[in-house]
Amino acid sequence: MNLPRSATPGKRTSLRTSNRSPADGPDGPAALARRVREQAALLDAQGEQMAALQDITALLAGQHTIEELCRGFLRRVMRYAGADGGTVRTLDRPRDNVHIVVHEGISEQLIDEEHCMKTDACLCGEAINDGVIVIQDFRKLNTGRRYRCQEEGFVSLAVFQIVAREAVIGSFSLHFARQHDLAADALRLLETLGCNLGISIDNQRLIALEKEVAVAQERSLMAQGLHDSIAQGLNLLNLHAQMLEDSVRRDNLAEVAEVVPLLRAGVEESYRDVRELLLNFRTRWPGGDVDAKVRDVLGKFEQQSGLPCKLDMRGRGAPLAPEQQLQVLFILQEALSNIRKHAQAGGVDVRIDNGRDFTLRVRDDGRGFAPALLLESDEHVGLSIMRERALRLGAQLDISSAPGAGATVSLLLRREGRLVA
Repeated sequence: MNLPRSATPGKRTSLRTSNRSPADGPDGPAALARRVREQAALLDAQGEQMAALQDITALLAGQHTIEELCRGFLRRVMRYAGADGGTVRTLDRPRDNVHIVVHEGISEQLIDEEHCMKTDACLCGEAINDGVIVIQDFRKLNTGRRYRCQEEGFVSLAVFQIVAREAVIGSFSLHFARQHDLAADALRLLETLGCNLGISIDNQRLIALEKEVAVAQERSLMAQGLHDSIAQGLNLLNLHAQMLEDSVRRDNLAEVAEVVPLLRAGVEESYRDVRELLLNFRTRWPGGDVDAKVRDVLGKFEQQSGLPCKLDMRGRGAPLAPEQQLQVLFILQEALSNIRKHAQAGGVDVRIDNGRDFTLRVRDDGRGFAPALLLESDEHVGLSIMRERALRLGAQLDISSAPGAGATVSLLLRREGRLVA
């Protein structure tokens, strides 16, 4: 651009201003190009959001376990937000605890410390009551409070609620190793995704409940089978026993000789029916508090056997999934049944430790036995049933005993085998 003759170097700035090209104005090509770039960036961001939403929606619409849902969800939202770590936690409302279901990029030390905590003991729990929590930079906080994730080296944190049917059922967190500020639209999307995850978790729980209802119906059919076979067989045996008693009272040996084979046949038939029911017994109890159910089982056992029971329950781990809870209870019930029938014990000790792993131990002070001989025998149905249930549970069952030294049944369900309740 040529300067006017009257211009001087000292007024170059004002001249440039007064003679600016129309290309630099608000409607010029440069401004238009800038707006095009901004719109393109906005469209890219919207495209990323749409792709993330579609990907996560497809995951949550599929048939998965709760753990699989949570793990797939966490990995996808971490990828979308550019997070370096994350957790998904579920709420145990009666105990006011939050339990880590899945985690990514978090050390085992932190998980061991926080796998079960009160809701007011960490930011991930506080978000359940307070809503979204965003910490842009832990280093700028002067609360004097300990933040375990900051000690892990994370600088920023964002925690969102998991909501189902207008009730908060957990939270998920995103951890960043550098200062990170989520945009408003990203925050809204993550809040929405938390609701979607909550709906999927709730659906899976409803599916599990439907299965329990189906099993209850199956149990009703089994009860009918008991009535139609075992109860009728026992009634017939009772009649034969009365006939035998009458024949003995009249000293009629000929009638006794006729009735005894009938009694023997009836007993053998009932035994076969009972054995078949034991081998195929697959009923389930409704889900709920396993602590109360264990105490109920022990109370009934004490009434039936007259043996005192001592219960020691430890740990604050998450509740077992209903299907695993039921198998544990049946194993406990079968162990107690064997003690009542065979142990000649003076008392029973039951210990349950519900930490990251779940353990059950049933010990008696009875006459004991040789486990190898019993486990190899087909006649001891109870031990075989316990082994089969432990196998289906994905747990390890150990039976230790010796003649005259009592017996101990130990069940170990490792953390890797636990299902999310």
